[in-house]
Amino acid sequence: MKKLLSTLFTFALLTAVPAAFAQQPVAQQRSEPAPAPALTEYAGTYKFSDNGYFTKLTLTVENGKLYGQVDENEKYEYVRQTNPDAFKSTSSYGSLFTFTRDAASRQVTGFTMQIQGNEISGKKEK
Repeated sequence: MKKLLSTLFTFALLTAVPAAFAQQPVAQQRSEPAPAPALTEYAGTYKFSDNGYFTKLTLTVENGKLYGQVDENEKYEYVRQTNPDAFKSTSSYGSLFTFTRDAASRQVTGFTMQIQGNEISGKKEK
């Protein structure tokens, strides 16, 4: 009988102790990531800084996708990257556009474009 009681006590102790030290979920601690900015925030006309190659970037939103056209070249889709203000062009160059914002208003004010090892910037006109 002592052996049976000892076994039951040990069993109860072994099952109760891990439960007492188990992590309890913290209610409402998880935060959702901030939603990505609306594509319309990027739409407009941008003027490239003097670079000898490009002068104007026009961004439009069509069917829920962002498209960019540099000067009179073909229009390409811009695909959002991990950074919500960064987009990669689907052109054969695969240029990466990172948009800049005004610190106070959070409005899009310009961009930097990385293309074939070079970086070119531009400012939003309208």
